[in-house]
Amino acid sequence: MGFLITVITVLVCAWAAAAQAPDELQKMLDAKQNFAMRDAVEHGGSRVPVFYRGAVEASLNEIAPARKHLKRAIQNDPHSKEASDALGMLINMAARNGHYREALRWLEDAHAATPNSEDVNNWLPAFRAFAEAGDMKIVHLKSSSVDCNDGLRVLINGKPVMYWADTGGLQSVMGESDAKMLGLTLKHVETKGGEASGSGIPGFDVAVAKDFVTGRLHLRNVGFIVLPDSREPFAHLPAGQRGMIGLPVLIAMQASRWDQTGRCEFGPDARANGPGLRNLLFDGVTPIVQASVDGKSLTFSLDTGATDTDLNEGFANALPDLVKAGQKESRAITGYGGSNTYDSVVMGPVVFRVGSMDVTLKSPHVFPHHSLGIFDGNLGDDILNQAKSVTLDFSTMELRLEQGTQ
Repeated sequence: MGFLITVITVLVCAWAAAAQAPDELQKMLDAKQNFAMRDAVEHGGSRVPVFYRGAVEASLNEIAPARKHLKRAIQNDPHSKEASDALGMLINMAARNGHYREALRWLEDAHAATPNSEDVNNWLPAFRAFAEAGDMKIVHLKSSSVDCNDGLRVLINGKPVMYWADTGGLQSVMGESDAKMLGLTLKHVETKGGEASGSGIPGFDVAVAKDFVTGRLHLRNVGFIVLPDSREPFAHLPAGQRGMIGLPVLIAMQASRWDQTGRCEFGPDARANGPGLRNLLFDGVTPIVQASVDGKSLTFSLDTGATDTDLNEGFANALPDLVKAGQKESRAITGYGGSNTYDSVVMGPVVFRVGSMDVTLKSPHVFPHHSLGIFDGNLGDDILNQAKSVTLDFSTMELRLEQGTQ
C-alpha cells in the first residue's frame, strides 16, 4: 500500500506541476477553457505566476487579490502581452462592478500603451461619461423579499419603474421616454455597443441615476445606457417598464433567488445552500456557466434577458450527431440593435444538465456556421424557467436550479 500511495502522490504532484506550467495555462486562457484553468491554478498553489492567479481571481470576482496580482503582472513586464491582457481584465472587472472611475483609469492606461486599439477607443467615451458622476456605491444592502411577477419595482430618484434583470447587460439599459420621465440628464457617446442580434448599437446616450432603490438595496450612481423607445424589447412596452437591470446592480445584490410563484429574494439570505456547485465564472464582462449535454462539459454565457437558449458553433462541434439529426431552417435573433436571420438547425429534445438538475428543451436551435458568441451557447430563460427556483449567487459563484414541474 505504501508503494501505491507513493506512486499516486507522485502522479498527482506531476499533474499539478504540469497544469501550472505557464505555457499550458496560456493555452487554456486562449482556448477559453475557463473552468479548467481555474482548477489548474487552484491546484498549482503559490508557484503559479501572478498573472494567471490574477486572471482566475478576476473570473471569480475576487476584486482585491485580482487587482493586486494583475497590477504586479503589469509592473513585472509593462510591454508584454500579459500586461496588455491584465489591463483588459482590470477594465472588465471594474466595469461590471460599477467602478466607473477605476475602469476609466485602466482604459486610459491601455490607451497610452496601445493608442490605436479599437476596443479601447470604442469604450473610452462611455466610461468618461459614467465616471463624471462617480463610482456606483452601495449605501446599504439588507436581505429583501419582493414580488417580481412583473419585474422588480425600482425607485430611481424617488420615482417608481418596473424593470427586469438582465445578466447579459454590462450596464443597465432604459428607453429614452423613461429617462425623460425620471428627469435624467442624457449624454451622447460615440460608442458602439454589442448585442444579441450581431448588428451592434452605433452610438447611444448614457445617463446616471443618482439614487436607486429596489427592495432593501440602496445604490448611488447607477449607470444606464439609454436607447430609443423604438428598439426591442422596449417597442411594445409601456412607459415605466422600458428598462433592464444590468450586472453592476445584480452583483451588488450578492445573491438572488426567484421562483415560479413570482417571488424574488436578494441579499445575504438568498445565498446558495448546500455543497458548492462552482459552476459560475466571469469571462470579461460575461457571466458563464458550466453545464453538460450527453456527458460532454460545455460552457454557456448566462443571459436572464434572453427568452430562448441559442446554441453556437462550439455546441455543433462538440455534439455533431445531435446536429446531423436535426432539421435545417432559418431563425431570427433579435436584440437591442435589431433583428437578423441566420441559418440554423432545429434539433429534437436535448437534455441539459445544469448544476444538479436535468432540463429538457424540446426543439432548441443551433447555429453551426454563425458563431454568435465565443462559448457553446447562450443559456436563457427557457431553461431557467423550468426550475422550481433559481439561485444566482455571485458571492460563491454558482447557479443553482431546484427541481420543479416541467
